[in-house]
Amino acid sequence: MEHIPKPFLSKNNPLNITLDQGEKFSFKYFMPVYWFTWLLIFFSLILSYSPHVFRMFLGSIVGKLIYHFNVKRRRITKKNLSLCFKNKSDQDLNNLCKAYFTNLGKAFIDLPLLWWRSNASLQNKCKIVNSHYIDSELSKNKGVILLTAHTVSLDFGGRSLSKYPIISMYKPFRNELVNWFIGKSRSKVTDNVAVLPRDNFSFKKVIKALKSQVIFYYVADEDLGKENSVFEKFFDEPKSTLISISKIASLSNASVLPCINHYCSITKQYVTYIDRPIENLSPNDMQHNAKLINRSLEKNIERDLDQYMWSLRLFQTRPDDLQYPYGE
Repeated sequence: MEHIPKPFLSKNNPLNITLDQGEKFSFKYFMPVYWFTWLLIFFSLILSYSPHVFRMFLGSIVGKLIYHFNVKRRRITKKNLSLCFKNKSDQDLNNLCKAYFTNLGKAFIDLPLLWWRSNASLQNKCKIVNSHYIDSELSKNKGVILLTAHTVSLDFGGRSLSKYPIISMYKPFRNELVNWFIGKSRSKVTDNVAVLPRDNFSFKKVIKALKSQVIFYYVADEDLGKENSVFEKFFDEPKSTLISISKIASLSNASVLPCINHYCSITKQYVTYIDRPIENLSPNDMQHNAKLINRSLEKNIERDLDQYMWSLRLFQTRPDDLQYPYGE
């Protein structure tokens, strides 16, 4: 029977969903089909307690291997960069591509920290800049929509914000054990969070919750097709841009604050940067809203350009007069 993904929940969560409605461990995960996954999980435990210098060194190697051997992702990355930065030289684009894969490898090797370390330990590796913007909006007894983008360290952004009541979405992994293992790290016992599967997401519940002091952590740069989207420039190329966030903000009266997460090699911390609230979102002009959203995403992505997730199919959905760019 097909497994239907469920939410990952902390006991106290903003939607007041009982724990028995969330994802649980299954004894089928001890079957032989999952034994190799358990071996990888054990290896991730070792990684999580290895020295930082070793993890960064190993991450650099992993990033270089991905760059050289994952031809598909390298091509997607180079195509995205060439579309987004039409005025950059080939050398600049190639350097940016290589730097991106190095950062991707480092973030991949650091992910086990989120799975094994306590929230208290992880907060020492995380930092929020401009949290007063969040606190100010919540103090008005209203919700906050944190408008973020895919960076290589996106999950660390969620952990840095864990002191707040948070609602977010996740895309389930095909491997059910991996899905459970990683998902439970997003809802530690110290949290107040509901992480809902993307394909079974109740916007009505979120809109209701956002009428109080709750945060919706929303990844706004995905290409999910033409439905509930309009085409708007993303850097130098038209992109299918989600407009649902402006509808949610209008219905809930929540404030929309851009944010981004990056790793800082100087402080050795994952920094979540919160920007000023987006003003002048229109309840009727979706093209105007898409422009505001993409400009805010671009501004924050440029804070550390080579840590944005350039290997995603950012331009999968195209205007009628433009060809599919990835040649597959």
